[in-house]
Formats: sequence, structure tokens, C-alpha cells
Amino acid sequence: MMKKSYCTRILLLFGMCAKMEANPTITFFFEPYHDINALHQKIKKPGKLAQHSVHAIVNHTPIAGILVTYSGYVATSSYNGEITFPRKHQKPVITILITPEMKPIPLFENTILHWTLLPDMPAQMYSCEQKHDEVTGKSYWVTQEIPLPADNIIPLSTMVIIADPKNIVMNTERVAARETANLVLPEIGVKKGIDIIENSSYMLTIRHLFRPIQTEEKPEPFKMLTHIVE
Repeated sequence: MMKKSYCTRILLLFGMCAKMEANPTITFFFEPYHDINALHQKIKKPGKLAQHSVHAIVNHTPIAGILVTYSGYVATSSYNGEITFPRKHQKPVITILITPEMKPIPLFENTILHWTLLPDMPAQMYSCEQKHDEVTGKSYWVTQEIPLPADNIIPLSTMVIIADPKNIVMNTERVAARETANLVLPEIGVKKGIDIIENSSYMLTIRHLFRPIQTEEKPEPFKMLTHIVE
């Protein structure tokens, strides 16, 4: 569904090698999403090919600066769309929620009991699970949409992408996986029109309730080791 570039593959391999000596992590990449069928229909029309080429240059899909929360942490996607968190649960499955806003329910000052969905905000939830094929001996990811919590309470281990669900595309195809201590999730598509400024402005009001990701870098010959500091 989503085309992988050689650059992304190299960066992903580099990231896996760079983090293999650190604590277990959860990593994935945002990437621009292109509706191939819609694109084919557009360029079939006379004069649309040149027009599309110009628009593709001007209308860049941002994959940097997208905010994601997980297990009390908040991270911002890097220039190449990468998100990395320290892994805080054992099972090879992660629940992913996409919503532009959520509500904190405090236990006491600056301590959150849980987060809840807002009834007037769009939201979609997915389960991303790593499974093992006994026949082939290979592992793979299965991503599928699941119902939102009936009580609107967001589970603590949920990864939340701060965005309108209409701008995010989850890859529901079967994706090959590697069984390691690190979870490397399938790429997540980003459509043109995502409002990173608005999402970031909202996050400023609650960012103090999350812990930022801190890293340490150690240069070595031909590579840079990156460790997440907890």
C-alpha cells in the first residue's frame, strides 16, 4: 500500500543497529501517503501530469513535528518521520489511538489518573499485533481497527497520535516483522492537510503532564549509538 524508499530502509536498519545495545524500544516511521488510484485518475486527464508535478513540489506532506504520547512520555517525529519510545510493556501488541485532543483526569496535582476521549473530537483506535507463522517460521504485523472504549477511558499503554484521524492512514496489510526486544512497527501514512501547528498548539497546554524523551549519543567508527535515557 505504501511505497518504502531505500532511504527509509537504511535509516530503519541504522536505527535498529544503533539501539541494539540500549534498553528495548518501540520505533516506527511516519511517511507521506499517496492515493495511487486517485493519482492515476488525475494524470489521465490532459494537462494534469505537469500540474501534478508542480503541486507535488509545492504541497509537501509534513512528517516531522507530529506529536505522539505513550506511557507517560511525549515525542515529536524527527525530520525523517521517526518516533521512538522506551518499551514499557511486554506483549508484542500495541494499541494506537488517533485523536486531536484528549482530556486528563487528575488524581492529584500534576498526577494523572487516566486520559479520556472527548465526545466532540474525532477518534479512531487500532490494534497492532506481532504474530508468528508456524509454517514459514516468520513473524509479521497485523493491524486492524478496533472499537473505541465504551467508557471513553484511554488505556495507559495506548500510543496516542495527536492528529485528526482523517489525516492518518494505518497500514492494515500484513507486514513482515523481526522478533527482537525492540518493536519496530509498520510505517504510518500521513495525508496532505494535516495541521501540525494546530496540533502542537493544543499539546502545549498539556505537555507538562508528560515526560520528554531524552537520548544520549556515542560516536563510534562508521556509526552513532543512540540510547534512550530513562
